[in-house]
Amino acid sequence: MLRPTDVRQRALRTGLGALVLLGASACGPSVVRQPPGRPPTPQSVNVSEPGGDAADPHRAALKRLLAAPWGRRNDKDGQLEAPTPDWKNWKRVRYWGVHHFTGFRYGDEHHVIAIVFVKPVPEGVTSDADTCMERFVSWAHSRIRNFDVKLGPIERKDGHWRGKQMDVESVDGNVDFGFSHHRFSAAWATYPAYPDGCLTYAIAVPWRGQKELAQKLRDRWIEEGFSRMRPLTPKAPHRK
Repeated sequence: MLRPTDVRQRALRTGLGALVLLGASACGPSVVRQPPGRPPTPQSVNVSEPGGDAADPHRAALKRLLAAPWGRRNDKDGQLEAPTPDWKNWKRVRYWGVHHFTGFRYGDEHHVIAIVFVKPVPEGVTSDADTCMERFVSWAHSRIRNFDVKLGPIERKDGHWRGKQMDVESVDGNVDFGFSHHRFSAAWATYPAYPDGCLTYAIAVPWRGQKELAQKLRDRWIEEGFSRMRPLTPKAPHRK
């Protein structure tokens, strides 16, 4: 079971704000939609809109991710593979204003946002899961200060990845941007993946009226997804 902790909230507030604000939805083009309760037509589902022509595309997209088998998306140089359900309908993107290794979005409307961070570790310094989490939090607090996010209790779960400890934290929160109010569920995992670097994988799921589905999908990453991370290099990768 997840156990609550009140640490790190101030430090992570800025980073989570960046994730959610960068995924704030704009209205897409008008399409003829299915009646409420009906799934999208198969031909309408694509990378731009995995929710297809459903009456509520965000709900349809989240339900699709809950049911789809796990796959992986790679960075542009093939140095790691990040776990994603329905992997063919994710697009690799760069998120402005957040220094990261690689990022992905599920649909043009950002039904889910996923970002991978790689932080170097000085020679001779430990790179276990706990210290990797501390480094990630410290970086988030010191580098990104422009977002005001309110967080609920942060919950922690110790996991295992390739026979090593994996730290996972999760939270529900909200952020105001202008006249818009965005609520979300988020989680992030840190891995002692490299002798010279720490790996962090973070995902955020905007609610947009679908709180239960967003939380359930976030929890799917915690229970099934984060442990599927696959680094492909013996040392910390670099964008080429």
